[in-house]
Amino acid sequence: MKTDILKTRLRGTLITAFEPRLGAETDALTWNGRKPARRAKLIVRAACAQDVAEAVRFASVNGLSVSPRGGGHQFTGIAAQADMVIDLGALDGLKLDTAARTARVEPAVTNARLAAALERHGLAFPLGHCGSVPMSGYLLGGGVGWNSAEWGFACFSVTAVEVVLADGRMVTASAEENADIYWAVRGAGPEFFGVVTLYHLKLQEAAKATSTTIRIYPAAMVAEVADWAETVMAKALPSVEFTTKVTPTPDGPVLAAMATVFARTDAEACAIHTALGEGAPEALQVIGPMPTPIGALYEATEPSMPKGRRYAVDTLWSEARYGEILARVAHGMTLAPSEASMALVVLRSNAVATPTDAAFSCHGRVFGALYAIWEDDDADAANIGWLRATIDGVAPLCTGAYVGEADLDRPDRVLRTLSPEARSRLQHLRGLHDPRGRFLRRAGTSAIAAE
Repeated sequence: MKTDILKTRLRGTLITAFEPRLGAETDALTWNGRKPARRAKLIVRAACAQDVAEAVRFASVNGLSVSPRGGGHQFTGIAAQADMVIDLGALDGLKLDTAARTARVEPAVTNARLAAALERHGLAFPLGHCGSVPMSGYLLGGGVGWNSAEWGFACFSVTAVEVVLADGRMVTASAEENADIYWAVRGAGPEFFGVVTLYHLKLQEAAKATSTTIRIYPAAMVAEVADWAETVMAKALPSVEFTTKVTPTPDGPVLAAMATVFARTDAEACAIHTALGEGAPEALQVIGPMPTPIGALYEATEPSMPKGRRYAVDTLWSEARYGEILARVAHGMTLAPSEASMALVVLRSNAVATPTDAAFSCHGRVFGALYAIWEDDDADAANIGWLRATIDGVAPLCTGAYVGEADLDRPDRVLRTLSPEARSRLQHLRGLHDPRGRFLRRAGTSAIAAE
């Protein structure tokens, strides 16, 4: 490979296998402290969309697999396992049109940065729950974000994308232009057959009064908590996000039932919290209601997932009763090898309807995410085994998984990330747009192959 030629064509930089730093640089691409065994041969640190196109063309000519890397938050480290990794970290442009309520966002713009920009103008977007995660993988996977029950999953607020395809061509895709690519980019996740260099987003009017109430319970009260949640959420507005966080302790798991309300006024928020509290079981502790603007929400969520720890994560969608899912997750948490692990179980019974015109095709009234979090590499087997056993325990009640945080390393996945129809269409489109499999992912089995 004539990598010197590629270097001359890039505004950014190229790191090759001839440089001793390649191993460390490859590891640094993955946010997870648990690094993938396979490493890239080349890292392209793109400075612009044209760099991405040059890199992909070089990979095509030289028979290299390619993976874009936005922030490296995908817990399998899938972005660092291709022959060539294109690091998009410098593509962080952000431009708002406040009158039109639209945004042009490059892939490395983080949830927190976009949130801060929108807040200054009274605008909003269904941003991800972790502030440091960038738009790249978040939007590709579908985008399960704040207030998504009312505003929808984030990918459905993407109106167009600018994409580099497997042959290096740069195209725009929308409902009117390259509609098949536009269909795929909204939800295909790591199976998308190109590199997105720009997102065009539709924005919302921001909630003027966001607040949260937290009620703490022992795991023995799972049934009472779930029955109360089903009752009040059946009558609640879609702008209420109800999540139970389950964490292990030496005395057994603890449930934190969290209701975040995205309201128009403080009075409306107060009334909603009052209604949500009706019939609530007696809690060990009640916190709030307290103001939780998006910045405060990010401050609250970040400590639960410290950078550098070792992670294994999987997710679930279900149409079952909330109590059935919550009980099985809580039982699994009694066996967690690490007290840093946690689970989130979200009740979405009142969510707005999800469109059917995108690759994003697995969802449900209940969403769950299980996080095995630990520090020592000699505990890898125990924690990964626990995660998979817990997922297996709840899987009979589930309809699928969210690809944005799915355990794609697992060779025997039981929960699909795409509907059969979406899987078939995506396979067809991959054959058209990436016939040589330049963007075929290598972590475990791909999200498609596992289905």
